[in-house]
Amino acid sequence: MKKIFILLSVLFCLSAYASAKGLPLSTEVTGEDYSWIKGRQMISVNLNPGGAVFYPLLFNTAVNNAVNLTGLIGMDLGDINKYFDYADAKGSAWYIPAISYSLFVHNQIALETGIGVYSSTYDLTITKENAGKLLEALGQGNYAGVVGKDTTFNASFIFMPVTFGVKFYGPKRQFYNAFRFGIDAFFYTVTTDNGLTGIRTDHTVHDAALYVSYELGWNIELFPTKEWRVKPTIDIAILEIGYYVRPWTQNVYNTVTGGVTSLTAGFSAFNIPAWSSFPDWAKYLANIRFALFPRIGFSLRF
Repeated sequence: MKKIFILLSVLFCLSAYASAKGLPLSTEVTGEDYSWIKGRQMISVNLNPGGAVFYPLLFNTAVNNAVNLTGLIGMDLGDINKYFDYADAKGSAWYIPAISYSLFVHNQIALETGIGVYSSTYDLTITKENAGKLLEALGQGNYAGVVGKDTTFNASFIFMPVTFGVKFYGPKRQFYNAFRFGIDAFFYTVTTDNGLTGIRTDHTVHDAALYVSYELGWNIELFPTKEWRVKPTIDIAILEIGYYVRPWTQNVYNTVTGGVTSLTAGFSAFNIPAWSSFPDWAKYLANIRFALFPRIGFSLRF
């Protein structure tokens, strides 16, 4: 929490400095005192969907081709592979690109705030007919007649990151170092409907995670020789690294594994380890925020 207070204090001081100096927002500047103010504001759009799109694709590939993939790497998942033989998986996603606003309080210092919305859904279905075949494959006998309906698992996630930060630019305002405080708001629902036991579960969770991070990237001006009021740039960040001071992993893990336990009840018992059983180093590792090329988009500077 100490890091958060320090970052917020820095942002407050920079805002106070800008207010005290009476720096204009207009790009129409006269005199030489604040000639750098031209292009002082910037709207940025990050087109990178992140895990919101890639994780559902990975889910589809892993579940629908589990037998081939595990055979390729020489891994035997035992009864889990049998579930994949009789289950149909479908992952889908949508997102609203993250939009951020930056205000330069100095030639090489900008305050920034941003927001985005990302959603992903994961569906797993074992039809009534396949459930009977799965029971036989698991060695439970012929109980197809007692399966009353399809067995389904659905996990739906909406993720809304809100960020506040400060960027330090190089002399030409291209290369930058960004330090951010972020709030990741999570809204997710995990629903299971077990066709063998007839039990339906529904867990809805609203959660928020807090983190601090560092990002390294570039703003590449497309037409540097043009004196336009609005100048477009290409944004590329090569990495982001940070740490969740209020993590989200434990709540998501417990909710999803609870749904999997309800889904498989009556078929075959899985020994899913509790979060508390993991070593401390694994929990710390799960709280690290790391991404390569987290930002690929464009900006309009004015």
